[in-house]
Amino acid sequence: MSSKKHDSDVSIMVVSCDKYKDLWDPFFKCFNKYWSDCPYPIYLASNEFTYDSDPTITPILIGPDKDYSTNLIEMIKHIKTSWILLWFEDCFITSNIDTPRILRLVAAAQEYKAGYLKLTVDYPLIFTKDKNQEIGPIPKGIKYRSGIGLALYHKGTLQKLLEPGESAWQIDRSQRSNFIEEPFFALTTHLKKDPPIPVLNAVIKGEWSYEALKFMKKEGINDSIKNRKVQSIWSFLYIKLYLFRIAIYRVLRIYWYD
Repeated sequence: MSSKKHDSDVSIMVVSCDKYKDLWDPFFKCFNKYWSDCPYPIYLASNEFTYDSDPTITPILIGPDKDYSTNLIEMIKHIKTSWILLWFEDCFITSNIDTPRILRLVAAAQEYKAGYLKLTVDYPLIFTKDKNQEIGPIPKGIKYRSGIGLALYHKGTLQKLLEPGESAWQIDRSQRSNFIEEPFFALTTHLKKDPPIPVLNAVIKGEWSYEALKFMKKEGINDSIKNRKVQSIWSFLYIKLYLFRIAIYRVLRIYWYD
């Protein structure tokens, strides 16, 4: 991984906990393979264990596990930059990342003084006829407007979103973003087939997804598979139905409101 850091006041924080430490090795192998020139310092936030296989990763240790939101509040105290690219240990990069493209998106979010820029192509996406437009403001009141996921946050905005005692699901369903002054942005639908950060969600409710099994075997990083169960067929079908519903909204070019 390149040691040169881009001067954009951004850090990557990979959020994890010790019970997910079996994901760290496949995660960082994919990260280093597909984003070898990452320009940002990388932190791995967990409880008491560190990832020693890569000395370029800076550990953040917060002690015994608490609830999701309380953990995250403590983790971000250790980040000195004004912007945090929040990542999760079960979100594996699947193909090469174009660093100049990421720098451009980050610069755009900073120029717009955004509080949040969702960087994956799952819901919500922004509808626009301009095929050159890459990001746009997320309407207030829609579901998952500030869903916790792979996203760029202004540190102050992230702190406003978090309330101690909440689970990740409760944060996702929160309406607090509607009362925050900073605008919230997402990618446009034109990037659906060409995401700036191509990833897969490797673990669902503590179990390997079917997509992850295929990918890890292809990548030769399947040693970790034995450490977890594989999702059930019912879990797989539920996710497919959910994604089908989201696809209908996208085709109809409408948002899912609470």
